[in-house]
Amino acid sequence: MPKGSSGRIVIDVDPEFKTEIYAALAAQDCTMKEWFLNHAKRLCEDYQQPTLSLVADPEASYNAPNRSTARNA
Repeated sequence: MPKGSSGRIVIDVDPEFKTEIYAALAAQDCTMKEWFLNHAKRLCEDYQQPTLSLVADPEASYNAPNRSTARNA
């Protein structure tokens, strides 16, 4: 679908699915616009949030106590 410069977002869905969506939104007392904006905001926040880089530190070590030794202590 083309991306225009207006603030509108248009998608085509199956009419039956559209009915299901609106029924679910009505049950949650939510409009399509509210639902979309909430989810789009979270998507953008997740996308912009830097990911944690987990790099193994060869100098860092953790030695868990032996269970039998810990019980006897």
